Amino acid sequence: MVVDLNNLVRLNKAQVKPAVEVLVRAFRNYPLLQYYFPSEVEREKISYYFLSFAVFIGISYGEVYATSSNLEGVAVWMPSTNYPVTFWRLLHSVPPLIIFGLGMHRGFKMRRLGEYLDTVHKRLTPFKHWFLQTIGIAPQFQGKGYAGKLLRPMLSKIDEEGLPCYLETLDEQNVSLYEHFGFKIVDKSNVPETSLTNWAMLREAQ
Repeated sequence: MVVDLNNLVRLNKAQVKPAVEVLVRAFRNYPLLQYYFPSEVEREKISYYFLSFAVFIGISYGEVYATSSNLEGVAVWMPSTNYPVTFWRLLHSVPPLIIFGLGMHRGFKMRRLGEYLDTVHKRLTPFKHWFLQTIGIAPQFQGKGYAGKLLRPMLSKIDEEGLPCYLETLDEQNVSLYEHFGFKIVDKSNVPETSLTNWAMLREAQ
């Protein structure tokens, strides 16, 4: 079977800003961001820097796709061989203004949480795999099949490689969506020093 990703748009660094803007809208009510930043104004600021990290790193060391040139949705995929990203790779892929901006908005708190999630990820997947790091659909396009349009082609490619795919979510509402695409819960844990719950999910090669 030949996997065709031509119906998706693979993004480059010139498209980071509009891609991040889509993700900011998609993650406006994400539990992690709500927990740390109850103020919606502050949340939008930190979301931009936080999600910019994911997109810049994904473009440099993974694959980032949009549903179309209209960017109804965006997904960031990372091969396990490039994750977690080293400090030096981070410096070479993320602009200094983004790094400084995240730090200015209490990004150190997110770094601690990220370290916890990375530890769980490493423990559960001591083998080669793909990581669905981020996926978001603009609010006006949610519930219209765009998540499937983003997921199916890449999951087919991953199946062709004979590899599993891992993801994590802090929003219980997302669990059933991912289960629909073959992911199964492999770990559920309370994130230390927060009221958050992490669902770690794995999809075996089909």
